[in-house]
Amino acid sequence: MRARPLRRFAALAPKAARAVAAAAALLLGLTAVAVPLGADSAPFHLALGGPAPKVANVAELRAFLDELEAQEFMVYEASALEGYYQWRGREPHFVAPFARFGNDLRNRRDYAALIERWRGHVPDSTLALRLELHHRAFLQSRADPQLVIALGDAQNALQDSVNAFHYRVRGEAKTLTAVTETMVNQSDRGLRRDAFLALSQGAEAHTAAIVHCMELNDRIGREEGFRNGAEAGLVFTSLTREQVLRDLDAFERGTRPIMLALVARAQRDLKIDRVEPWDLDYWMHLQETAGGDDAWPRAPGLERMTALMKDLGFQPDSLPIDTRVWDVPTGGITFPIRPPFEARLLTNPFTGSNFYETLFHEYGHSLNAVLTDAHLSPIFLLGDETPMSEGLAECLGHFAYDAHWLERAAHVSPDKARRLEQVGRLQLLLWLRRSIALNAWFEVTAYGNLHANLDSLYAVAYRRFVCVELPPGRFFGYRDLFGTGPLYFQSYLYANMIATQLREAMRAQWQSPDLSREPRVAGWLTRFMFAPGGSVPWPEKVRRATGSPLGTAALTRYLAGAMPSRDGRSSP
Repeated sequence: MRARPLRRFAALAPKAARAVAAAAALLLGLTAVAVPLGADSAPFHLALGGPAPKVANVAELRAFLDELEAQEFMVYEASALEGYYQWRGREPHFVAPFARFGNDLRNRRDYAALIERWRGHVPDSTLALRLELHHRAFLQSRADPQLVIALGDAQNALQDSVNAFHYRVRGEAKTLTAVTETMVNQSDRGLRRDAFLALSQGAEAHTAAIVHCMELNDRIGREEGFRNGAEAGLVFTSLTREQVLRDLDAFERGTRPIMLALVARAQRDLKIDRVEPWDLDYWMHLQETAGGDDAWPRAPGLERMTALMKDLGFQPDSLPIDTRVWDVPTGGITFPIRPPFEARLLTNPFTGSNFYETLFHEYGHSLNAVLTDAHLSPIFLLGDETPMSEGLAECLGHFAYDAHWLERAAHVSPDKARRLEQVGRLQLLLWLRRSIALNAWFEVTAYGNLHANLDSLYAVAYRRFVCVELPPGRFFGYRDLFGTGPLYFQSYLYANMIATQLREAMRAQWQSPDLSREPRVAGWLTRFMFAPGGSVPWPEKVRRATGSPLGTAALTRYLAGAMPSRDGRSSP
């Protein structure tokens, strides 16, 4: 998912239950599917509400997991489709009861006990990974099942409220998209200020519900045996709290000089005494449109995307991806209705590069879904953990300000294309600091003491990561993802580490500086990333494709020199 200042957010599945933090693995349910053990064996069947089967050997274990995963996949598919209708504003919808049904399965302690008995005791690595994924998913069975159901219900009620909420700016009702567009495009500084302050309206409306979801998530995590809800949620991303805080701190310190230079340049260019939060996006907009040209007009966006995907070696005309421009309370969102047979994406009607970034990003999610190997076990069809799923989406999203692509698609000079790419990298830096690192640090820190003054904590985080002061008021509560998709923000920092490392590896392996016209991209990404689905852990995918474990070097190189000088050249 992609959001904007708010800046973008896109997830591979709807946020119906605790599942977003678990890569949607908890959107599950029950059905009856016959899976034969062999030519002379009777069909294996898990009866609805029946006892856990007696599993005496690996063949019976495999049959149990085959049936269980088919059952799980049924509600995953149904929940994805129902979540799509929810985000389209269709009423009534049944996301909440679908989530309750799925959580009832993952609350089963007898199934959890069966999985624990076999976990670590099978020689086959694929079967062992299936058991490990089920172990994580069934952790919630250690908690009070009523807490899990209550959290799912609270998340769905919050999502419905956020979808329907309208802000008022000078008496006019506006969606969140319209509010953020005002801050980007409006030359009237007073109007930009009013738009920013209107965000507190969403916070006032939703803070209590968000904190309630966080408290439920925290209680569940502690009952599962973790120190807090942050530790519990990060298990589903193969990350730890200490690792995330360490990497956030390193990223903040490493990019602070560029951020301070950005704020200082905005102050000089806008001729203002002090930069406020409502000035940054407008200044970035001026950088994009310097010279009077719009390199990213919305109207040809879908056509340009289709042409790019063909240049990369994909076949978009034959892929089962439904793409719609739709005003949603986030940048965009993708629903993998039935991997690999159908995916649907919604992308916001933004202006400028953000429209293209979000569109390409969401299409990357869709490619990941529809190019997965159809013969994988259902649990692997649920996709990658969030760092990789978002990383693959960002790998495509970065093409939106790729100089080679801009020169060709926007018909601009090479010099202007390079300058626009530089602005795009600066946009990425601002987004990573303000929308990702800030919120990730706030969320992980907040779980240490949810009874602290969270508004004050958010103001401290804002000052540190954005390098400007947040005005008095309540603001963290307009970020509904704290409640509806806990422990998701940090995934985007790792996603951009992944995206830049993958893109560097492709260039190096092919000695090809222009990936935007490299038809081998599709095959490479499909082979190493899309086709294996969740059957290969994401750190191993990175190592296999690039020859190295994930690191920060590629992202550091990508962002280096992002700050342009006054004559358009990069600053040292």
